[in-house]
Amino acid sequence: MSSNKHESTPRRRRFRRALAVAGLTGALASLSLVVPSSANAAVRAWECSSGYVCVWNSTNGTGSRCTWSSADPDWWGGSVQCSWSDTQNARSAYNRGTSSSYEGVAFYSGANYSGYLGCLPQNGGYDNDFNVRIRSHRWVASC
Repeated sequence: MSSNKHESTPRRRRFRRALAVAGLTGALASLSLVVPSSANAAVRAWECSSGYVCVWNSTNGTGSRCTWSSADPDWWGGSVQCSWSDTQNARSAYNRGTSSSYEGVAFYSGANYSGYLGCLPQNGGYDNDFNVRIRSHRWVASC
């Protein structure tokens, strides 16, 4: 008489083990996809992408950062908002602009470019002496 029972052979055990490992690996890989990118890596000091102007709420390019690739007439209510800028001063800034037409970034205390504060040239221009409340900025031909 033949038995309908499936016997466990070394070959079947290896296959089941490989299948279990593959399933576990897939499950772990899918879990890593739900981790927010902000939790993966902290921003390094003075990290600012080419073509952008960046400002921080702490000295030495540290703390919370806001970045722009174009002008912004109102940091508090524009299309790109800097969440901390209405309650905290900008303490450091870095101009990594690349335009040959607009070589500086002018900063203003008021919306719509009112209350001129100063200008930061491109080509790696940075300032660690900021301690001002900024509300708008725009790219200018020169400082």
